[in-house]
Amino acid sequence: MVTTFKEVETARQAYLKKIWKYCLIGGVSLVAITILSLGAFLVLWPATLFLVALFFYLAFGSKERANYYKIYKAYFVEKGLRKVFELTKYDHALGINKSVLDAVGMINTGDRYSSNDYVAGRYKDARFEQADVHIETETRDSKGNVHYYTIFRGRWMIFEFPKKFDFRLEVVEKGFRAARTPKNGRGFERVEVESPEFNQLFRIYAEDGFEMFYLLDPSLIHNITEIGQKYKGKLLLCFVDNKLHIGMDDRKDAFEPPNVFSKLNEDTENAKISEDMHLITNFVDKLKLVKKIFQ
Repeated sequence: MVTTFKEVETARQAYLKKIWKYCLIGGVSLVAITILSLGAFLVLWPATLFLVALFFYLAFGSKERANYYKIYKAYFVEKGLRKVFELTKYDHALGINKSVLDAVGMINTGDRYSSNDYVAGRYKDARFEQADVHIETETRDSKGNVHYYTIFRGRWMIFEFPKKFDFRLEVVEKGFRAARTPKNGRGFERVEVESPEFNQLFRIYAEDGFEMFYLLDPSLIHNITEIGQKYKGKLLLCFVDNKLHIGMDDRKDAFEPPNVFSKLNEDTENAKISEDMHLITNFVDKLKLVKKIFQ
């Protein structure tokens, strides 16, 4: 566990020094190849691009980078998490497994999936886990070239309750690209509530429309509406078994260090980590996940 801010700044400077070193070597090599090849430069350009790419990989994919990220997250992220949550586990290199989201059955997990910054703990008696998730889908153009498009990038949160729900329910904000809309035959029905404001922002799919109104009371509907209006990202809520899955597609990664070229400011970083944690606490507080209906 890193104990001083100085250690974090020293790791950043070591990473920055490595970047400048390989950028200098790459630039000099590029100039040398250009001068030596003269007219033949056009023939050698693939090798030149390869060398430049190699230098950038060595600079930005170096062990110094990995060390900086590890130290930054130990000092700022883990320490910040422990101040707010009863932390069970934090591992910046691990994430939520793809099979977990597949089992939910309400989100398209795409063709390429990655996840990191895994957090598990408890807040106000609400048990949770969360991680950054990035999902891409594969497409091919008319020439057969493969392209990948992001359909989800943001946070995936899972809140666990002692009580098991007797039906599955999905609340999806319009524009949430990765949502897997329930098809006919899966036992879901489209349901609307009495709030025009909510119906304008969200769609509801439930296995039991009558029981749904017991869970989605007017207070919860109002608070989900407020959250949807507050955050720029698109929102998905899935009630499955004894869990509430929440996806926030805001095209951001949480708990990330700033640009390596900028000197760290301890107060600024602490404030940023606090803001990232606020997304978790806000869902627990706003949706009242510790109230009797969930317990």
